[in-house]
Amino acid sequence: MTFPVRCFNWIFLFISAILELVAIYYLIELLYSHCVRGGEYGISVWFFIYFLPAIAAHTILFVCFRLFCRTVGLDPVAIVFNLTSGVILIIATLIELIAMRDHCGNEFGKLFYISGSCGLIAGIFHLGNGIMCLIFIPPEEARYIKSSRKSKKYVS
Repeated sequence: MTFPVRCFNWIFLFISAILELVAIYYLIELLYSHCVRGGEYGISVWFFIYFLPAIAAHTILFVCFRLFCRTVGLDPVAIVFNLTSGVILIIATLIELIAMRDHCGNEFGKLFYISGSCGLIAGIFHLGNGIMCLIFIPPEEARYIKSSRKSKKYVS
């Protein structure tokens, strides 16, 4: 029953990891732009680069674990990671893209759009993955989500 969901889980994680790596590449290239070095765009770019590498590293680890471990991916830890990563990436990229609206107009403008759109799409994939995992969580994993008072009935 969970085989197709686990396949979609791995595909969503893989796509998220690729998009996050592309976003990191273009974000690093963006650090050398005149606008960022001149201090015109600081907080939006630094907020994004503060969270993106950690989320990308965690996503890559999840992708590798999904290849070798069958039980990783549809568990409460993965659900919380995907939901929080999705929300953080969407907020960070929206901050960057809204700041981009007033960009100075040099040749580095496309880097804002590429890194921001890749991060935004990766955030949407994380949210979709988290919601999908929350809906299709296996019953043996779902008991860990319940409160401790209710879970004592299952442990006996």
